[in-house]
Amino acid sequence: MRVLNAFRSCSRGWRILLTASLLLCTGMVLAQTDDNSQGGDSSDPPARVARLAYASGDLGLMPSGSTDWSAADVNRPLTNGDKLSSGPDARAELDLGGASLRISGQSDIGVLNLTDQIGQFELTQGTLNITVRNLDQGATYEIDTPTLALVINQPGTFRVDVGANGNGTTVTPFDGGGIVYGENNAQREVFSGRSYQFGDASLNDMTVSEIQGRDEFDAWCNDRDAQYANTANTQYVPSDVVGSQDLNQYGNFEQDEDYGTVWYPTTVVAGWAPYRYGHWVWIGPWGWTWVDSSPWGFAPYHYGRWALVRGRWGWIPCPPRARPIYAPALVAFVGIGRGGPVGWFPLGPHEVYNPWYRASRNYYTNVNVTNIRITRNINQVTVINNIHNQYNFYREGRPITGVNYVNRDAPHAFTAMPTQAFASARNVQGNQLHVDPKQLANAPVVSPATLQRPLPTSFAPPRNGNARPLPAAGFNRQVMAVRPPAPAVAAAAAVHAGQPASNVRVLNVQPNAPRVVSGRTFPGRTEPAQPQAAPHPGVATLPQVPHFAPAQPTQQVQQAPHYAPPPREVQQAPHYLPRQPEVQQAPHYAPAQPTVQQAPRYTPPQPSIQQERERQAIMEQQQQQQQRFEAEQRARQEAEQRARQYVPEQPRPSVQPQPREMQAPREIQRAPVYQPEPYRQPPPQYSRPEPQQQPHPQPQQNAPHPHYTPPSKNDNQQH
Repeated sequence: MRVLNAFRSCSRGWRILLTASLLLCTGMVLAQTDDNSQGGDSSDPPARVARLAYASGDLGLMPSGSTDWSAADVNRPLTNGDKLSSGPDARAELDLGGASLRISGQSDIGVLNLTDQIGQFELTQGTLNITVRNLDQGATYEIDTPTLALVINQPGTFRVDVGANGNGTTVTPFDGGGIVYGENNAQREVFSGRSYQFGDASLNDMTVSEIQGRDEFDAWCNDRDAQYANTANTQYVPSDVVGSQDLNQYGNFEQDEDYGTVWYPTTVVAGWAPYRYGHWVWIGPWGWTWVDSSPWGFAPYHYGRWALVRGRWGWIPCPPRARPIYAPALVAFVGIGRGGPVGWFPLGPHEVYNPWYRASRNYYTNVNVTNIRITRNINQVTVINNIHNQYNFYREGRPITGVNYVNRDAPHAFTAMPTQAFASARNVQGNQLHVDPKQLANAPVVSPATLQRPLPTSFAPPRNGNARPLPAAGFNRQVMAVRPPAPAVAAAAAVHAGQPASNVRVLNVQPNAPRVVSGRTFPGRTEPAQPQAAPHPGVATLPQVPHFAPAQPTQQVQQAPHYAPPPREVQQAPHYLPRQPEVQQAPHYAPAQPTVQQAPRYTPPQPSIQQERERQAIMEQQQQQQQRFEAEQRARQEAEQRARQYVPEQPRPSVQPQPREMQAPREIQRAPVYQPEPYRQPPPQYSRPEPQQQPHPQPQQNAPHPHYTPPSKNDNQQH
């Protein structure tokens, strides 16, 4: 009986321990997941994440809902509630698609709200640099510090410094401009080329100075920006695709007749396949997420599709004109039940991605349409029909059937590993199971949630045991914010007892409140009470400060209407009323109309009559010369024709004496060209045909006298 009671008490202890561990994991999962009870688009996950694109030195990651620091791996997606802390001489870079955020050593940052339109981060200590390359209409970036909130609504490069104790903030816009918000609706515009140092949240204690120089961190940020500019490939991939800047360095884009533009990696080993070299982690609200080990392994694993093209694995990017929606992994999971091995393979072209997390029909459609490129093998109507048909299975929780996945039986496409290693964020290559795909040929495509739930080690790999502990006290500092953080941030803080619900203080910002620009209010309120409230000594930087006291300006503003409105209304009336007729500039433009018609400039060709006569005379002379030239040519042509007509008549009489001498006709043909003398020796019977010797060479030189030149030459030759 005692043994039975001991067994019962032991079993109860194990149940309590198991229940406590499950509650802890459930709390972390709920902390990373937004409230999905409302349904609709409000429950959809964000369309954008931040990618850890660079990490050097001692860098730690605290996932949302966790209190322990873990390893910060390159290609790790960061979302709402995640925090980064850097040790001395450490650096890190977050790729945001259209912007890049970088931190220096001894810096603590956190992601407060990251969507396709908002990028909100907190900086509790250290140095931050953000470069905004492109910004959609209505999109903003916000940097919240213990002193102020910087809002960026245009492209540019900014540096923000916060002291180690959290007091004071320095904002340095290298390029572009922004707006700084403080307590009591204090606002201040900052411009490029200057450094603004704020000592308190009221923005009264401010010092403006010129940028003296840049340190090594600024030089490193400039080099990274230059690399982004040189590796832009918006011709094939949209600029909003996170991680696309690494594709040109580690692969080539080629054109295929079936799939169009295809990217092939060039730095892979033999037998390589997608989704094999890396590990799985749990990141809310998506759940199981792939983190690749390749330096280029982000964009091809969260956007587009993979295809085996003529024995090579190639990535088919998403449509170039669509804003893509991030997906944790574009694969299909295959399993034989809970506790068995977990297997997966990459989705092929035109195949529908079925999320393993809750999503609306709108998200389900967009996450597929924005990542499937239409090719000649399939049209858009077919893709849309497949999406709608499979969404019915997804909504009802039924397994997808009747789909022939092209990559399921492709060489090296199927990968499997034990569930324990899968849920512990271990490397797949070192824990891969060599399973014959035929064994799972009949296994259905299922959701990974049905195969394995997250463990405490599922959120990130552990840090190195020799690494120094990173403090978390800095994240408890209160920061000023214009926008409220994402619900997941407050949920993550509420999970742990003894911590504040949120360290973010949302300012009561009034959109129509005046801003101070170079010592004057902006945009339109020019009450005389405000300039009188800033008569502080004439330091070059201090007059620019509005000195927004929380109560004093409001009292002065109440007194100002007694004095300001009457003189202004009386003074403005005489100034603007007489100017109204001056604005009518009709007399100025009336005379200008005839001047535009430049007819008188072209009508006076009368003084150019002499020139026209001279031109006519020249034309007549040219015509006469041309007529003379034509007459000469005609004469020459007639002479040539006569000569040609006269030549054939002469050989006829010469043919008659030829019978006497058989050699005579041969000599007659050669005589006019080479031997004219043999015909002069016979008696005068051959005197007439003497012109036959010279019609060919000399009529061309002296055409008008063909009969007189030959006898003169013959006489000279006879003498």
